[in-house]
Amino acid sequence: MSPAHVIEPTYEAIKRRLMHGHWPQGTRLEAARIADLLHVSITPVRDSLYRLTGERMVDFTHGVGFHAPRMTEGDLRSMLELHLVLMLAALATQVRGSITPVGRLDEGSDGFGTLFLSIARRSGNGELASCIAGLGARLHIARLADAEILGDTTDELSDLEAAYANDPAHPEVRALLLRYHERRAQDAAAYIRHITA
Repeated sequence: MSPAHVIEPTYEAIKRRLMHGHWPQGTRLEAARIADLLHVSITPVRDSLYRLTGERMVDFTHGVGFHAPRMTEGDLRSMLELHLVLMLAALATQVRGSITPVGRLDEGSDGFGTLFLSIARRSGNGELASCIAGLGARLHIARLADAEILGDTTDELSDLEAAYANDPAHPEVRALLLRYHERRAQDAAAYIRHITA
């Protein structure tokens, strides 16, 4: 096992690259090449890849190795459906002034990801917040395609932020979350084409 001062930056660097589509889906993730890229030894890379496998950010097949995960249209729809369920649960359990720590925000996190993590942290439920953070990291690559698929989503984000800031328990927040997820699920095929292009 690698020391924390080496493993954490290595893990974060690999995770960030996965979230931003640095490696095309299905690409073999060779620990030696990644170690050279990050200027670290192979051990923290392997440790990080195993950790990311546990988080479903990396696919691992015994005897074959590590690969950037593949996402199908059905996978994306399923992930969006689960994300909505988790977000609604987080809204239902909002605790005024309570913030559940789930780690720091990822560098380059988008506005929706930041808002969703904020809602998760205020649920007061560490397990729920952790699940939302993990699923949000896996969905990040799809959110990067929002502008290409849906056009400008600035108003959508502003409306959701304003509604949530005004009253997290208001039905409008749930309606906006539902709309957010439905729009993306309807265009799942376009998202997958964009991600795999």
